[in-house]
Amino acid sequence: MIKVAKFGGSSLASAEQIKKVGQIIKNDPDIRGVVLSAPGKRNDSDTKVTDLLIRLFKEYSNSSDSYINTRDKIIERYRQIGECLNLDCDFIETYKIELNQMLENIDDDFYLENALKSCGEDFNARLVSRYLNTLGLRARYVSPKEAGIELDYVLNEPVISDRTYENIKKLRDIDELIVMPGFYGINKQGKILTFLRGGSDISGAILARGLGCDIYENYTDMSYIYSAHPKMIENPKPIKNITYAEIRELSYNGFEIFQEDAVEPLLKQNIKICVKNTNKPYEGGTIIEQDRSDVGLNPVVGISNVGKFISFNITEYLMNRKVGYINKLLDIFEYQHIPVEHIPTGIDSLSILIRKEHIKSESEMQSLKNAIDENFSYNKFDIKDNLASIAIVGEGLTNDMTRALYLISKSLNEENIKIEFIIQGASNNSLFLFVDEKDEKLATEKLYSYFM
Repeated sequence: MIKVAKFGGSSLASAEQIKKVGQIIKNDPDIRGVVLSAPGKRNDSDTKVTDLLIRLFKEYSNSSDSYINTRDKIIERYRQIGECLNLDCDFIETYKIELNQMLENIDDDFYLENALKSCGEDFNARLVSRYLNTLGLRARYVSPKEAGIELDYVLNEPVISDRTYENIKKLRDIDELIVMPGFYGINKQGKILTFLRGGSDISGAILARGLGCDIYENYTDMSYIYSAHPKMIENPKPIKNITYAEIRELSYNGFEIFQEDAVEPLLKQNIKICVKNTNKPYEGGTIIEQDRSDVGLNPVVGISNVGKFISFNITEYLMNRKVGYINKLLDIFEYQHIPVEHIPTGIDSLSILIRKEHIKSESEMQSLKNAIDENFSYNKFDIKDNLASIAIVGEGLTNDMTRALYLISKSLNEENIKIEFIIQGASNNSLFLFVDEKDEKLATEKLYSYFM
């Protein structure tokens, strides 16, 4: 059996956590590759290294001398870890030199920010590979550039080049443990591009596919993926098996334990994912794979709190006869780079549902209102900015939608909770409810009691 193991920021936040990682790797000879995040928070008041790097970029770009203090704080974090691992820490000084070179030599702010953010993972991978060698493991640091992780930039997002997987195949000939930083790759010009938050999950999936693994292990600070957020539901049920499609739906819609785009590289090769706990590596674990056998017993696997939403509601008589009406409306949101999530429609009415986080200011909201006023002769137009969305996800919904709709209506009617919108996902494995923000927790509790 061949494995790749990815360790997240909480698993690498301190020397003590890294020692746990070292023992996991040492005790499992099937692990051929390791992908590492940047050090995360050691406690609630701590700052992630990635956040410090983002601060460093902003301070330097704004010509603030405070960037020097932030840079030194980043370097000191790695020095503390190295010393606690009994490493000769002379190499840490090269980290400071590299940060200075980036700040002085990269003129383009976009590439400077990407390069700085990548350092969290890159510095950590180099440090941890040194530590693993002190444990008697033959560990070799491999950069994403050496591995051949090539990215293209499409629609403001990094996209994995098809060449990447062929490039990584050459790593199969290395007889050492591969230690690779996550979160970034290289474009055609040799510039560093970072993935979105949680991108180390994607890096781990890329390496797992390239090495032809049987299992991709993703280590976090939780023993399972759970069926609901613990802040909403007390002691939610652990999910032991879940499909690729289900985890993508849940991850995109509020479950933060696994990056949804990390599933895509593994689909064609049908590589299983196992989410495990660094602090309790032999306890539990959620298996993510193509299919699950318990759909009949557990038609719904999770209930997720998607987030806060705004609805733009337009009524215009004979709307249905006007060709291109929705296109024209969507152009307004596209122009302001605001992604649209759902579009419920009727004969003479439609609503545009967007995540609240995408409107950053009152001026942006006013700009949207003005553009709609100028381009449409509506009979009624109103905005609701107090919506919360709840997703119900499970492959069993495909054959049990009638019952699911009945249970939703029954459970929420018992508490007099008004459903503002209800939307069936196109793949039939998800339902989305929109309720008033003040009812979100109670609605989640009622739905959970009926479905789980």
